[in-house]
Amino acid sequence: MGDIKVGFIGLGNMGIRMAKSLVRAGFSLTVYDLKQEPVDEMKALGAACASSSREVAEASDVIISMVWDVPETEGVIFGKDGVWQGIRKGKTIIISSSISPEYCRKLYARAKERGVRVIDCCATGRDPLNDNRPMTLMIGGDEDAVKQCWPVFEALGKNIFYLGGIGAGQAYKLVNNMTGRHLGTAIHECLIEGLNFGLKAGLDLQKMIEVMSVGAYGRHIQYLGLKAGLDSQKIIEIIRAPGAKPAGSVAHRTDELDYAKEMAEAVGAKMPICRLIDELDAASTYDAYYALMKQYMP
Repeated sequence: MGDIKVGFIGLGNMGIRMAKSLVRAGFSLTVYDLKQEPVDEMKALGAACASSSREVAEASDVIISMVWDVPETEGVIFGKDGVWQGIRKGKTIIISSSISPEYCRKLYARAKERGVRVIDCCATGRDPLNDNRPMTLMIGGDEDAVKQCWPVFEALGKNIFYLGGIGAGQAYKLVNNMTGRHLGTAIHECLIEGLNFGLKAGLDLQKMIEVMSVGAYGRHIQYLGLKAGLDSQKIIEIIRAPGAKPAGSVAHRTDELDYAKEMAEAVGAKMPICRLIDELDAASTYDAYYALMKQYMP
């Protein structure tokens, strides 16, 4: 499509869907990932394959980085054979990782001295009508740079929001995800609190779910995937103990909620509910519930 040559670094769960969207839209695409399997998959679809981030930068006008956190982004941009070693004046870096707005602003300032543009473009959701490409893009950066890359954004997502200067996309994504994830956790913990209450009162787990799923707050139970008619084992699988890191995360990596907390502290936003959820010792608070879970959990 047009004369824009696009590079894509980071073919994880979201990244590979975004990369596939670019190929389908007709862009000349060069990809790189530490894992060979997604690279081979993109090659089969017509993408060119690079052996380093530097090679991606050399071959592309617009370089999209979609890796986990700030340390990984630093490695992609400034590490050995990184983007910085292959990029030239007039090119654009798009940061699609969910990281801190402050990092994007610092990268923007450093790149500007070299004549390189930086845009942050955060992605969320899935568009089921278009091979699960991102449903929403949240974009921050100089308006003229964003406008120049608009055909790329149109290929990447369904709902596209230009939200202001560099870091704006990250800020909106962090607020969106912190709200959504804590809301989901709060509903889950409220359910556990109620079930713990019922178990201590001698009520049956299966019957509690049946009553709650058709009651006044049934929509909240159904939000968690629970409904009347599920057997006890399935109920346990759905409402078993939370607390693990999100899928795909590793202990040493920084989760996006950590960036959101940093941002909240920097702007002086008090978040007592989120703090309470984070600090809740669920296992000791809801002892009857967790005692029952131990019968089913390995």
